[in-house]
Amino acid sequence: MQREGKVTGINGENATVILMKHSACGDCGACQMGKENMNITIEALNNASAKIGDKVLVDMDSPDVLFAAFIAYGIPLIMLIIGIAGSGFLFNRLGMTNNLELYSLIVGAIFLAATYLIIRKKDEEFKESKKYVSIITEIIE
Repeated sequence: MQREGKVTGINGENATVILMKHSACGDCGACQMGKENMNITIEALNNASAKIGDKVLVDMDSPDVLFAAFIAYGIPLIMLIIGIAGSGFLFNRLGMTNNLELYSLIVGAIFLAATYLIIRKKDEEFKESKKYVSIITEIIE
């Protein structure tokens, strides 16, 4: 998946890039890029030796984008559901039926928070593997 962007900063072998609205993107505003003052800023591996102010192509393999989205959103959602359903079943079996939904929600939220903490802790490993990192492939202007 290639996107155009503009380099706004250099951090060692990485560059800070502001992504420009994709030509295939509509005006739904879901990503907030429909607003004039909203930009998406990312860190990308600077393989093209881009400099500040350069217009560049940023690439990330589509399967990697999908798997990264699954890690960031899918796994926490699954853990939230497991926490709510599992604790609801367990509390019901133990006879703790007072405020069952509230306690189940609290356990689900704990599972969700723990999942995000684990993902955050693994973030450096993901960055080091460079599998889920955007890469500047080409300087356009």
